[in-house]
Amino acid sequence: MEKVNYLPLGSVVYLKDGNKKVMIISRGLIMKNNGNPIFFDYGGVTYPEGMVDDKMAYFQAESISKVVFEGYRDLDDEATVDKINSFVSQHSEISHPKMEDLLNKDNLV
Repeated sequence: MEKVNYLPLGSVVYLKDGNKKVMIISRGLIMKNNGNPIFFDYGGVTYPEGMVDDKMAYFQAESISKVVFEGYRDLDDEATVDKINSFVSQHSEISHPKMEDLLNKDNLV
């Protein structure tokens, strides 16, 4: 998989085909689908509402259409991005699908 230059936490983005801003609150998430691990680049909440009913959007880097605001970057953030990219490159058994592939599956839970 290609190395991702992850946006920092707190970044606010628009997703493709979306009309609501999303604030990134997590990166490098692994979710289970029918017992199989799926890797998501980001987790986010609607902006300015924040988390409502414990709901979070999971999405891939390629799903971002526009960056409205970029969060804080420092050496700690760079180290975290390196760790996420290293993890992904060492775990090819974990699926890292494109969002359109996920949205076209009837069995995604």
